[in-house]
Amino acid sequence: MGVVADRIRTRLKLLGLSPRAASLRAGRQPFAVRDILAGRNENPKSDLILDLARALVCSTDYLLGLSDKPASALSAIDIDPKLIGALRRIPASEQGTVRRMLEGVADAAHAEFDADSALKPKKPLKPG
Repeated sequence: MGVVADRIRTRLKLLGLSPRAASLRAGRQPFAVRDILAGRNENPKSDLILDLARALVCSTDYLLGLSDKPASALSAIDIDPKLIGALRRIPASEQGTVRRMLEGVADAAHAEFDADSALKPKKPLKPG
């Protein structure tokens, strides 16, 4: 089995996706990832690799075996890929509702942090 297939399999497992779901998320035919995993497409073209990298929340270098880190723009802001995978499975008709819910949770957590910070006693300065 090739490095591309190994890396795709790893990302599928991490994101909780089926090969079919990843293919569709990449905007490809439902069998595109399955063909790579089964060895029927051992040398996928660059445009397919790019689409799969986006769908699998990783870099093309990672999929090609040029990097051991799945680095993507999302990793730079420390977002769990499983969360991204879950969010991508939400139907378009429900995305606005889920976004508002997440914003509410984030705002509440931020307000709670601010309130906790205000309650902590300030340490007195030591006389010099």
